Amino acid sequence: MTMFSLNGIRNAFYCALAFGIVACATAPVPVEKLAVARSSIERAEQAQAAQFAQVELTSARNKYAAAQAAADKNEAEVAARMADQADVDAQLAESTARAKQQEQIVGEMDNSLRDLRNETLRRDSSGAGATTPPPQ
Repeated sequence: MTMFSLNGIRNAFYCALAFGIVACATAPVPVEKLAVARSSIERAEQAQAAQFAQVELTSARNKYAAAQAAADKNEAEVAARMADQADVDAQLAESTARAKQQEQIVGEMDNSLRDLRNETLRRDSSGAGATTPPPQ
């Protein structure tokens, strides 16, 4: 009976040791999430987010820097969470920049159409059907 108790204690010790090792093991640094966030930031920069979505791009860059700092400290959960947030902010910056660029193009087209309309009205009112060249 004493042998059984010693074996039981030894097995319990080994189980506790194994559990302790597993519990203390750190999660791997989220290298893939950091790469995805970096790629999203680069796409936002290419979309001219610095000009059209500066707040969102700055937020993405700051969160990426925080993710990188957490990864350097082996704080994998914090690094993963911050990398995910940086990715989302960068995607928002890219989308915002593209939308504002489209708005700008639409505004320019509206102005061009208005100018054409005004020119047509001027020509019609100055002599309906006259084919004189426009003044320069």
